[in-house]
Amino acid sequence: MSLLDGVDVACFDLFDTLIRIDTSQLPSVRWGSEEIRTTLPIVHERIFAERNIPLDRLVNAVRSMWATMRLELNREEGDDDERWAEVSAVEKYRRMLADLGVRDPDEVETVATAVADTHHATLVSAAHAVEGAAELLERVREQGVRTVLVSNWDHAPAGPAMLAQAGLTDLLDHVVISDAVGVRKPHPRIFEAALAPFDATPDRALHVGDLAVSDAWGAGRLGFKTVWINPKAKPWSEDAHPPTLTVERLADLLDHV
Repeated sequence: MSLLDGVDVACFDLFDTLIRIDTSQLPSVRWGSEEIRTTLPIVHERIFAERNIPLDRLVNAVRSMWATMRLELNREEGDDDERWAEVSAVEKYRRMLADLGVRDPDEVETVATAVADTHHATLVSAAHAVEGAAELLERVREQGVRTVLVSNWDHAPAGPAMLAQAGLTDLLDHVVISDAVGVRKPHPRIFEAALAPFDATPDRALHVGDLAVSDAWGAGRLGFKTVWINPKAKPWSEDAHPPTLTVERLADLLDHV
């Protein structure tokens, strides 16, 4: 019996599902007490060095911005629209620039957009398809099932470049990115946007992803079949809608389709 029996549309998460970022290709920087791989040295060199803003000051501004964003993006109260609202990368960097003392509205907009574009272009350059991604997508489509990318990503303009870099562009029939929809998984609207072009219903759909709540629970509560990619064998911690299938890696699905 195939996992695709009764399925018209198969949806796939992007990061750590279809693609991975090879962080060894990124430069390193001191992040508090840690040394991390990040795009920030490249962003600094291309945008902030000429503005006489030191790298450590840029790093501190980004750390402060993300500390605030984590609270906003992981809120536990409010309705779905409030809890799972997406904040675009450009908006995040607008807030960061305020901390750096950049106030002119036109400059803020220009620089925030440049930071978002530079950061994501650098990530794209380090992106690779995971083992089995292309073969799996090809096999799914050979069985008449439409393929859709459904990604929580705060910068939709980088989507086509990421797929091209990973060699997956021609293997996806539709692309849905949270930045364009305005909400993140597990909000129902982003899953609805994935199915809408095909007039498909959740009971005729499959979703594959690596996050328990955003992917498996989020799609499962709507009636999707779900696959949870769970390489560390974490226990299912939710009280309902467990995954239809749990695998260690995407390539394992080749045995089920």
